[in-house]
Amino acid sequence: MKRIAVWGLLLLGAVWATPAPPYRTPSEAIPFQGPLLEGGAFDLNAYLGQTPLVLNFWASWCRPCHLEAGLLESYFNAYAGRVAFVSVNVQDPSESARAFVARYGLTFPVVQDGGADIAWAYRVTGLPTTFFIDVSGRILFVHRGPLTGEQLDRYLQRLLEPVEAY
Repeated sequence: MKRIAVWGLLLLGAVWATPAPPYRTPSEAIPFQGPLLEGGAFDLNAYLGQTPLVLNFWASWCRPCHLEAGLLESYFNAYAGRVAFVSVNVQDPSESARAFVARYGLTFPVVQDGGADIAWAYRVTGLPTTFFIDVSGRILFVHRGPLTGEQLDRYLQRLLEPVEAY
């Protein structure tokens, strides 16, 4: 009985001493670098402070990601020069990611995140997840799940409002 009490106290102490995982979404963009799907390197710092940004996390095995892929490409083209679009492919084999990109004709940068390090830094808990980041690097909105055209319109309108408006 004494052993059970000692083990119980040790277990309770171990649980108490273990920090809770920080699942809170960051309020500022977290700069990252990574390999691009089609070769070369990506550095988010090249975008921060230059233009508003749509940062989308997805994977080819994620069924809801298929629902929004073509929509993101059409908005990328419609907002060219005003808003940057970047996607992060999470834990996907390169061949699967390339097939997804080809299927939907994606032309914006696709960063590979094989170890989910970038997704972890942004506290992504499900796919797809999209972050809307203003020109100063503040995360204004986080959308979990597939986007519709109406939702994307609203987010982009707010993203392009002058800073004083929010």
